[in-house]
Amino acid sequence: MDRFDQKNMRRRVARTLLVSTLVFFLLLGGAFYLQREIPLRRLARIEALLDAGDYAAARPLTERVDDEALAEGFRARCDYLEGVQLMDSGRWAEARELLANAGSYADAAEKADACAYALADELFSSGEYDAAAEAFASLGGYGDAADRALGCRYEKALALEEGGDAAGAAEIYEHLGSYRDSAVRLRRLAVVVTGISDSEEALEVLHGLSREDREKMLALKTIRESLPHGVLAVGFYHTVGLQADGTVVACGDNSFGQCGVDALHDVSAVAAGAYHTVALHTDGTVSALGRNSEGECNTAEWRNVTAIAAADYATFGLTRDGTLLCTGVNDYTEPSQWSGLGDVAGGSYNLAALREDGSVWSYPALKGLDALRGAEAIDVNTGYAVAVMADGRVMSTAFDLSAWHDIVAVSASGTAILALDAEGRICAHFFRQSDAVDFSSVSGAVAIAAGGTHFAVVLSDGSVRVFGENTHGEAETGGWTLKVN
Repeated sequence: MDRFDQKNMRRRVARTLLVSTLVFFLLLGGAFYLQREIPLRRLARIEALLDAGDYAAARPLTERVDDEALAEGFRARCDYLEGVQLMDSGRWAEARELLANAGSYADAAEKADACAYALADELFSSGEYDAAAEAFASLGGYGDAADRALGCRYEKALALEEGGDAAGAAEIYEHLGSYRDSAVRLRRLAVVVTGISDSEEALEVLHGLSREDREKMLALKTIRESLPHGVLAVGFYHTVGLQADGTVVACGDNSFGQCGVDALHDVSAVAAGAYHTVALHTDGTVSALGRNSEGECNTAEWRNVTAIAAADYATFGLTRDGTLLCTGVNDYTEPSQWSGLGDVAGGSYNLAALREDGSVWSYPALKGLDALRGAEAIDVNTGYAVAVMADGRVMSTAFDLSAWHDIVAVSASGTAILALDAEGRICAHFFRQSDAVDFSSVSGAVAIAAGGTHFAVVLSDGSVRVFGENTHGEAETGGWTLKVN
């Protein structure tokens, strides 16, 4: 090959290398551009589909968004917008499901409740009173749902009465108590069912109560009313007691200052959370001390409080007008709107309230609360509520405690349910046998408090016995004399 050909070949090779290099960088640049541009275009496409209401097309695109938080936001928005669209067309069940999936997006939770309310109303309109009552009751304090639940049962009773089932109607009227004219209708049906002309006597027979039974119920009521209330409480690893002079004693774990109660005075009741102690003063104010990481001790502004309760990381106060004050972990917007309350209880992450009409509400909402209607006293813990009934039975939303009789007080924990009978003895239902302790030596008890690892009992002389663990000194109650009169 001559020199001229070699020179041309070198030029061709150089041009080829140059072109290849340019093509490579153009392709590389294009790849970087597409890597950045495609996600942006995908996001713009999702936005456009959502704006156009094409949720079916938008939803699969959200799964291809790399940023999980952004993808979750799009999914929630998609569920919310489609749920609202379904609401507008009256497709309540589908709308509720989508709005529930949307979680805390916008007002999805409120709209989900509105859908559930509409579904309950449809059940009522179709005469499915039992299902409607349960649906309304599950909404707790939403709007007038609680009253609508009672109205459903009332309508069911009316239907039974008109259909000739006087006994079935009477049973419902009995549970409804003073709702509308239920008491009047119950007395009239008692005469029909028993054939006894005197309505009071007929009512007594209808209830299956002898005079002895009635006297026994009155005796149990007298005992319940004589028991000291709010004098004993237990936290995770500490024990708190109220003394007759209005001062407070405490022992056990004091890592957050929960046992630093020496400055408390003029106290009428105490309560305890996991690591905090609460005191109700005689002037209606509330003190709380100990761990405050969740705001559980923010009670300084509370006024006109008549009763207190505590969950693990929350504090509750019942005011003179029957409303509820709440502070601590969880969003208690719904319970703070409850009214007509007569008592309050807390445990773990749960709250329960006994209403003046005899019904029981809980937060979060528990199933089976209807069985507690007419309760004299209540308590609550994770996943269940428990109540003392007027005849001394104990009812629970989750456990069969029918073997217990003549009970006057209960205390619930994540480990066990304790009950105090009219003779001052302790009944106990432990969830795990490995946690069980023996209370057979106890007699003359007047107050009980169930905890996770230790259990406290106040005797009639004001002394305190503690069963279970004492790792942190929570059982060092020797010398205590609590308020028992």
